[in-house]
Amino acid sequence: MAQQLTEKEIAGDILSGFKLNAAGYLQAVLEAQDPSIRQAFVDYQNQCLASQEKIFRYMQDQGWYKVPMNQETLS
Repeated sequence: MAQQLTEKEIAGDILSGFKLNAAGYLQAVLEAQDPSIRQAFVDYQNQCLASQEKIFRYMQDQGWYKVPMNQETLS
């Protein structure tokens, strides 16, 4: 019998995918010679980052993604 994925696992996979896509778009931006193609990749990366933030915030709200806070960096 196949095990069902939890909502947390699915969200984590989506978040990982967005992180991978953002890195790929950054590489494409850095390598693009044509300004219109470069701008297209910048736009795609911005869309990807906006979507990544949404899933990150959702996971954080659910208590599934906790970012460690360093007290020294908060001062």
